[in-house]
Amino acid sequence: MSEKVLTKTTAELYKDGWVKAELTLTDESITIGTEKVTIREIEDLELVEVDSSQAIRIKKGGDIVFRVPGKLQSQIFRFLAFNLKSDRFAVYFLSPATRGGVVVTNVKWEKGYLSITDEAVWFLSPNKQLRISFDNLGSVDKDVRTVGGKQRVVLVIAHVEKGEVLTSLVLCPETTLEMLEHYLKQLIEKYKPKSELSDVEIQIATLIYSGVDSVSIESILGISTDELDKYFDKLVDLGLARVVKIRKELELTPKGVAVVSEAQKSQNIMR
Repeated sequence: MSEKVLTKTTAELYKDGWVKAELTLTDESITIGTEKVTIREIEDLELVEVDSSQAIRIKKGGDIVFRVPGKLQSQIFRFLAFNLKSDRFAVYFLSPATRGGVVVTNVKWEKGYLSITDEAVWFLSPNKQLRISFDNLGSVDKDVRTVGGKQRVVLVIAHVEKGEVLTSLVLCPETTLEMLEHYLKQLIEKYKPKSELSDVEIQIATLIYSGVDSVSIESILGISTDELDKYFDKLVDLGLARVVKIRKELELTPKGVAVVSEAQKSQNIMR
């Protein structure tokens, strides 16, 4: 049976610069210029910014980056997100349920899928295609919440977006819930930093997250500049922070924010 053509359009393919190409999307494959990819073999997908414009990154072995004009780009992205290679589970989800610890009031439960690719966890519905990279996953736990006037067991997934800690809720049959909890905890364990942080390092990361500068951190903790620099070096080496000023001021990466969030949660449990 021949492939059904869904869309043909002009596009631009990124190869050390933008190159004009024709894009053909069928029910089985996508072709951009000379690059043809079977959709079911796409390992992951992402919206990225290249040269100050939004583009789509397809992962299949290497990366293919392209852009198309107007609303067509979001339509192609949605089709690929729903049909790429993944483990997919039918769920109801609420995302985000909280942002920075504050309940988000303008979101509703959606019927869709939780999809797990080579690099990310996705929440998929006709209205939403939310991608959470494994590095941005913080924690996953079961909790009881009121859903439709009833007390229901849900999964609470903590993740990071643009330096903020968010939570999303997942509702599905209990056997699927148990399996998803185990699956996601394995992913979090696999992608978390390999080296444990000391209490002092957790304090430093928490102070950075709170917006405290390096001079104030030295004063608060009673440590020297050289000592703080060594701690900073470890946070950077672990991928938990990045240098933002010559005086080695840091800001936490999403992974670092997730570590601080998990540490604070553990401390609250022990109190």
